[in-house]
Amino acid sequence: MINNPFLYLSYSFGIKALISAVLTGAVCSLISPYIFLRKMAFAGAGLAHVALSGIAFGILIGSSPPVWAFIFTALASVIIWYLQTKENFHFDITMGIIFATSVALAVIFLSLSNSYGSSALSYLFGSPLGVSEEDIVSLLTVLTAIVVFYLLFWREVYLITFSYEIAKASGYKVELITFLMSLLISAVITVSIKAVGALLVFSLLVMPSASAFKLSRSYFHFFLLSLAFGLTASTLGILTSFTLDAPPGATITLVSFLLFILTTLFK
Repeated sequence: MINNPFLYLSYSFGIKALISAVLTGAVCSLISPYIFLRKMAFAGAGLAHVALSGIAFGILIGSSPPVWAFIFTALASVIIWYLQTKENFHFDITMGIIFATSVALAVIFLSLSNSYGSSALSYLFGSPLGVSEEDIVSLLTVLTAIVVFYLLFWREVYLITFSYEIAKASGYKVELITFLMSLLISAVITVSIKAVGALLVFSLLVMPSASAFKLSRSYFHFFLLSLAFGLTASTLGILTSFTLDAPPGATITLVSFLLFILTTLFK
């Protein structure tokens, strides 16, 4: 079945789905250069599963799953940051420990819950057609926080991205910046789960920058191209999902992958 995607936009839920997908592409792709250049791709996958354990806990106790998702991811980010900066643990080691623990917690919480069917699956695979005004406000709030953060600490983020040691030797507060960036990544993952799902959100944290990397002439150009690819993937992905009546999160991920393949072949 091939549907007219613009018919969905005549309904409020279709407009909300499109807005949430575009905002999700924006917040993820703005964080994507930092994650890509610091080789933290596993952070997206790991923290997404941490968020899933928070969602499962929220479902278990009958509280707000997104709130608990952020609490869990923020706590995990603080632990990872502390072990990296204070105990000199490698990122992969700390992320692996957190990842395994969070998956175990998610399984236990969901097994104890009596209502882990559709509610859990909507967060697992994404459900942009079910987003509310509150979800859109949350995405806008996080987007604003990211923009303000970059305006205040652009040079620090630039230096930390390319050389943590040089930035620290230059007298910048690298521990504070990396701590705040960890919290921003947690917030991005939490607010993006509703649109693309916990299993697929990390694709938008990596592939926009992977697509932009070979085409960029400078860091700022790389940053803008990453944003452009994120917005393109999310917009085309949600419209394609309307057309094919396919899961939006998976469609956005596949469109993002196709953009990566195209930029790799025709760079």
